[in-house]
Amino acid sequence: MENKFRGWTTVYGFTFRQSTGKSFKAITTLVAILIIGIIILINVLAAKPEEESIDKDFYMEQEIDISGTSPIKKVLVMDQSGLQATDFKSTSTDYYGNYFNNVEYISVENMTRSEILDAASKDSNSTIAVIITYRNGLYELEALIPHNSIVTKEDTSSLNGQMMASFNNNKIMQSNLSEEQLAVAFKPISSSYSEFGENTNMAAMVIKILAPMLFSFILYFMLLFYGQNVSKSVSTEKTSKLMETLLTSIHPYAMITGKVLAVSTLGILQFVTWIISGIIGLYSGNAIAHSIYPEYENSVITFINFIKDNIGQTGMTLPALILAILIFGIGFLFYCVLAALTGSMVSKPEDVASTQGLYQFPIIISWMISYFAPITGNDGIATVIRYVPFTAPFCVPADLITGTIGLGQGVLSLIILAMFTFVIVILSSKIYKGLVLYTGQKVNMKVISNILKS
Repeated sequence: MENKFRGWTTVYGFTFRQSTGKSFKAITTLVAILIIGIIILINVLAAKPEEESIDKDFYMEQEIDISGTSPIKKVLVMDQSGLQATDFKSTSTDYYGNYFNNVEYISVENMTRSEILDAASKDSNSTIAVIITYRNGLYELEALIPHNSIVTKEDTSSLNGQMMASFNNNKIMQSNLSEEQLAVAFKPISSSYSEFGENTNMAAMVIKILAPMLFSFILYFMLLFYGQNVSKSVSTEKTSKLMETLLTSIHPYAMITGKVLAVSTLGILQFVTWIISGIIGLYSGNAIAHSIYPEYENSVITFINFIKDNIGQTGMTLPALILAILIFGIGFLFYCVLAALTGSMVSKPEDVASTQGLYQFPIIISWMISYFAPITGNDGIATVIRYVPFTAPFCVPADLITGTIGLGQGVLSLIILAMFTFVIVILSSKIYKGLVLYTGQKVNMKVISNILKS
């Protein structure tokens, strides 16, 4: 078996050099530069603050009737920001006139989220809870509405905005802070509110649904583009009558392996180059924008930090990332080998287009299954497709990164995928060599069966 693969490196090197011409290098470099430049520009433009740090019109758009007083009578505030506590009563703004003047702010400490919610629920139906935290470079002010409350979401959102303005004012007034502490104090603040009993992991659940869909969509287009190159590369010698000459000096196992690995390497290198360019642009843009506007914090980086804190234990860890990359690479190679298999079936130049359908059909079906499986919520389907070689490349890498599955499941999927890839390399090579005797004839299942038997 080792002798049959001898010389694959020669085929690999020749195909790689032939495919990495000036146009390939120019396109890859130009796209990478554009990605970095565009992302940096977006960061700088997004960091530019409005003329006023607090937009009064934003709060007035909440559509609340401010002719009377707010139904919110008491707010239990648990401040875990690490800053000096804010006096929300004395520093309240006048955006709503006297609408929130009757609100009483009670400071609480050393309570869990459930305990403060329970305390607000038992206090009265006009009491809400507010938790202030600092995490991943971002202050968050979260208002919680008890289940028995008469308070509306509109009122809570409006009060949340007013408290947020007071909190910002309090940060500025803390002039006794060191330079390092003062830099932290000027970090941006975000606010949210949720009703009592709401699932706080909802965002993490949405991520675990959308990530496989997005990943499978990207892989789908990569396979359609690069897979065609593999199929054409394998079929070129056959349609140009060079196959007989090549097979006298090199075994078809080495021929198929060298060509598939060369084109697969090109595709992965180009894709990884653009991904790295995007990461460089993201963090460079964030650094540049932060140096110009110190209060700016990139929302994408904040979102990535949120994923790390709210997904499974293995999510976004180094072992999970390495395993995901391996499965992505082997999965991409699997489909490229499948493209080589369809290319080896070409006996006439006019058959090239028809054999492309044999390669594209399983990609489309597998992509659709992997794309829509998370939407159905059927765990049985999601479990099965992780171990099917055709669908695993579309879903397993994203499942590993988001922590949906463990490392053991990922390793098992990788082993199955690698085994099937090797089997298809052998089949492709046998068909490639066997069709020497059928040049110019129409290839059907009977012909392929005879080739494999012999």
